[in-house]
Amino acid sequence: MARRLLVDAPVRSDIRLAFRSGVKSPGFVLTAVASIGLGIGASTAMFTLVDQVLLRALPVRNPRELVQVTFAGPRPGSNRGDDTELSYPMYAALRDGNEVFSGMFSRCGYAFQVGESVQPERVAGELVSGTYFPVLGVRPAAGRLLSEDDDRDPGGHAVAVLSHAFWTSRFGADPGAVGRSMAINGHPYTIVGVAQEGFDGIELGRRTQVFVPMMMKAQVTPGWNALDERLYRWVRVFGRLRPGVTSEQARNALEPLFRSQLQLDLDDRGFAGFPAGVRQRYARNELVMLPAAHGRSSFRRSLTTPLWVLMGAAAGVLLIACGNVANLLLARGAARGREMAVRLALGATRRRLVQQLLAESLLLALAGGLAGLALAAFAAPLGLSFFGEPETPAPVSTSPDLRVLAFALAVSTLTALGFGLAPALHSTRPDVAPTLKDETRSVLGGRARLRKALVASQVAVSLLLLIGAGLFLRTVRNLLAVDVGFEARRLISFTVDPSLNGYPPPATKQFAKALLERLSAAPGVASASLASVRLLEGNQQTVDVRIEGHPAIGDEDMEQLWNPVGPGYFRTMGIPVVRGREFDERDESTGADGPAGGPPFRVVVVNERFAKRYFGAADPIGRRIGFGADPNRPMPIEIVGVVRDSKYTGVRDDTQRQLFFPYLEEASPRSFTVYVRTSRPPEAAFATVRQVVRQLDPNLPVAAPRTLEQQVARSLGRERLVATMSAVFGALATLLAVVGLYGVMACGVARRTREIGVRMALGAQAADIRWMVIRESLALAAAGIALAVPAAAGLGRLVASQLYGVAANDPLTVAAAVALLGAVSLLAGLPPSARAARVEPTTALRYE
Repeated sequence: MARRLLVDAPVRSDIRLAFRSGVKSPGFVLTAVASIGLGIGASTAMFTLVDQVLLRALPVRNPRELVQVTFAGPRPGSNRGDDTELSYPMYAALRDGNEVFSGMFSRCGYAFQVGESVQPERVAGELVSGTYFPVLGVRPAAGRLLSEDDDRDPGGHAVAVLSHAFWTSRFGADPGAVGRSMAINGHPYTIVGVAQEGFDGIELGRRTQVFVPMMMKAQVTPGWNALDERLYRWVRVFGRLRPGVTSEQARNALEPLFRSQLQLDLDDRGFAGFPAGVRQRYARNELVMLPAAHGRSSFRRSLTTPLWVLMGAAAGVLLIACGNVANLLLARGAARGREMAVRLALGATRRRLVQQLLAESLLLALAGGLAGLALAAFAAPLGLSFFGEPETPAPVSTSPDLRVLAFALAVSTLTALGFGLAPALHSTRPDVAPTLKDETRSVLGGRARLRKALVASQVAVSLLLLIGAGLFLRTVRNLLAVDVGFEARRLISFTVDPSLNGYPPPATKQFAKALLERLSAAPGVASASLASVRLLEGNQQTVDVRIEGHPAIGDEDMEQLWNPVGPGYFRTMGIPVVRGREFDERDESTGADGPAGGPPFRVVVVNERFAKRYFGAADPIGRRIGFGADPNRPMPIEIVGVVRDSKYTGVRDDTQRQLFFPYLEEASPRSFTVYVRTSRPPEAAFATVRQVVRQLDPNLPVAAPRTLEQQVARSLGRERLVATMSAVFGALATLLAVVGLYGVMACGVARRTREIGVRMALGAQAADIRWMVIRESLALAAAGIALAVPAAAGLGRLVASQLYGVAANDPLTVAAAVALLGAVSLLAGLPPSARAARVEPTTALRYE
């Protein structure tokens, strides 16, 4: 105990002395803490997002044992999702026939409508197999979770499990909620349990609120079953590897079973008529095991590179902040040269003095870390707001937790060493005797070179960040200037799904017609229409077609994007019809199936890209197309119009071939997005929309109401996040670098007061003195620029994939960043140069 007290006593003494020293220099402390706080705040805010999106494993048992099972290669047929899905029959075969997984499960996300009141709630739901919770190892917070017995018979078990967050928000965490009945998509379900706190599913960016058995699919998605369709891929499949089994071993062991499943797919009647090349390529598909410790999410994949880029930018801001504080400590250490010399002369060891100075640096860093945490708690939610939806839960949490606090503490400690060690070493090796005789001769002796080197490095880093910010800002500007093919101004949209209220297909069509008629007659509405697939949201539907007069050549890709739309759709959207006509009241049918059992569409409108690709300069009006690859099947669908090209999945995507079919000819219509062109402000227009929908069905919620301008901005959320944050980091870096440059120049003027007096006594003019100081300031900036420009070329290649319409080494952006940094460097040198020009020679000659 005595030994520990002897060890701890110097530490406590160092902290006490450091605190007293800070109290005596409040201006110095505030400046240093502000610099550190900005750097740590930027880094911590970005780490919060990086940790939540990229680093955090699923809150389940042994998440590193989880893999997603999928395949790579062509996917003829129907696909829903991100092309990693399997058909349910293939999943069932792999689940029952493998010996390498301790368990497998499947899942599919879907929107659920909960409640029967006049304000039903639309929530994020999930269809899951009965093995879902047992394989993941999720525990119940109340009641029980779904089991295999709940998922044996189609439609046999109308039970549901709630997420902990939904249970808390809707039922106030009342244990009595278990056992209650709750309407989901118009059918009663019994709540059997609540999942453990913190578990919201395995798809990042989509926080599931209600889980129901996979076998309830017909009730959840009326008109779309697909449980027995081999060529409809819609479930994501996961497995937990047995102990000691690697992903590669699992893949090799499953290979024969996978090959047999591919052959069953090829034998399916849906494959009839496909070219031999397509069949051969499908038979060569490769089984793939994707790591799933963090879940699988397109949200994560789209943000991986942008978040690491921004993390690097935040680290650059932190480095500049460290350079600033190091310069401050060097200047302060020079001013304390006599103090250090006296303490050394009285017997203090250099190690003891370095320890004392590092304690001061640590206190500064910890204070800056606290300020940075407060800044990060404000900034991280702002970053997340680029992807948030007012009507849905936030995709991830940005609340500080132990991991974020540990990161901030670690960064604060490393920062203290980063900016404190070199000044401490320099400050504790003065030439004792000369310093004790004349303190001022030691002020900033050899330290000036180190301070200038730090400033040049700060300028270099800030220039890199400015160039990056310029490139990303130009990317967003270029994307916002892209012609999306429709007129977004005064256009609003919202989504409804009558099928969630139990509407059969004919009733869904009648509801859609009545809704469009009432909206079109509402005050301030110019026109209204609808589409099955919402534009610029990343979703798409594809279909293989045959085209009259254009036989497929070899393995030619005949897959097309398609979207069922309502009457007057192109007029409402502002998409010009260049040939033929658009859909109207003639384009409606009530039949369940079309010719040869296919979709019942009789007419189609194509875009210019499709027409040019397959018809060249010939007129496509009157030509016919058919679904599938079988050349013996009829082609009953007539092309009645050609429209201008427009964007489909996103602003950034290339324009693709598109087919538009009449929504009112759909066999199983479900959810649709309504587009309304209005002369009213959006708030008034949405009030009208809600009133009209409520009049038709008070139990039908209006989902995702937004203007098309908001939709365009939302589709660029990733690019806007990168551009905004990089601009903020570039501005902070430039500000900190300029402050550092100003500090070095001001200190240099103070140190050279006698020299300046001599120069003026010998006839130097004030303008000469000003130029001398400004020239030195510009020289430091030029040194930093010279370091940064070559580095920018290399770093530009790392972010090239994130740019649009601008090269990574764009000379205009580089020149603008250099000019901006040169201008602020000039401004940083003006106050010290003016102070130098005001020096009185007689006063200066007595300065030392």
